Amino acid sequence: MSNFWQVYNETAIGVGFGTAGLGGNTYSVVQLALENGFRKFDTAEADWWYNQAEVGRSLQDFYTKTGLEDCIDLQISTKIPPWSLTSVSDIRRHASTSRNELVGFCEDRQRNQNDENDHFSPIPLDVYYIHAPRCWSGWHPKCDNPPSTLELKDAWKAMEAVAGIDHTAKRIGLSNVHPAELLDIIHWVQHRIEAGETYPPPRIPDVLQAYADPINTAAELRQICEDHGIEFVSYSTLGTQHRNTDENPVLTSLVVQHLAEKHQRSVAEVVLSWALQNNMSVIPRSSKKQHIEELARLLSSPTFLEEEDLLAMDTLSNDYVSEL
Repeated sequence: MSNFWQVYNETAIGVGFGTAGLGGNTYSVVQLALENGFRKFDTAEADWWYNQAEVGRSLQDFYTKTGLEDCIDLQISTKIPPWSLTSVSDIRRHASTSRNELVGFCEDRQRNQNDENDHFSPIPLDVYYIHAPRCWSGWHPKCDNPPSTLELKDAWKAMEAVAGIDHTAKRIGLSNVHPAELLDIIHWVQHRIEAGETYPPPRIPDVLQAYADPINTAAELRQICEDHGIEFVSYSTLGTQHRNTDENPVLTSLVVQHLAEKHQRSVAEVVLSWALQNNMSVIPRSSKKQHIEELARLLSSPTFLEEEDLLAMDTLSNDYVSEL
């Protein structure tokens, strides 16, 4: 576990703040998250679900107001939607546009510290993801009649250019892929590296974002990530994907509620700590001030569950399956 936390402290998204589904409240909620200490935010270019422009406007206003225009502690990730994977040049252009919209106001002194003229350079995004490799019916209104798009490998080469040539993002990642798709990309990149390919610089995904919670643990994807040094970022960690039930089976679990009482933390904190202590980064979100303040406690004390607590949490998946 210690190796994970060394990486977590140095590079990982760790405890971030998600911005999906905030709608017209996006600006004010991001402001509130910033005021409570969040500096890592996850968004996406896909409208209807996200309002990336308002995320960027909120970040700029906050940092300008506080006089922190170098944004040294700000880490922003976003995603290109599948209907925008139309060409290599389009993918690189989308990444550049998103970088400008989200962190274009920031200046990076460190990249030019030896420049006698003390020029400033814009900081890159932390992570640029492919939101999904392809459209599927019902996923998003723009998937109802999508344009012709690149195969995943061709799109990934464009992503490699985003990080390795354009330096628009520090890291690149995938989201909403199956284990076989992830392994295929990994093995293909490894083959290109062994063959001496250099343009664009072949690069295994730095980050994978996928749905995982204590019931659906995404064990196979997580194992692949562990085997290949890929950060795993969990979304919908609090059980919000269980839509065919009367109540959220994660947050209403007696095990989770008992542990929340035991540690005097919220049920959300218990679940997110479980994820963090299982080598997952998390990007929870809320529009309520009280919940944001609770989530912010994870920034200073992200892990508090004991070994016996983790074992109890591991029973959620088996118990839920047995009840179906």
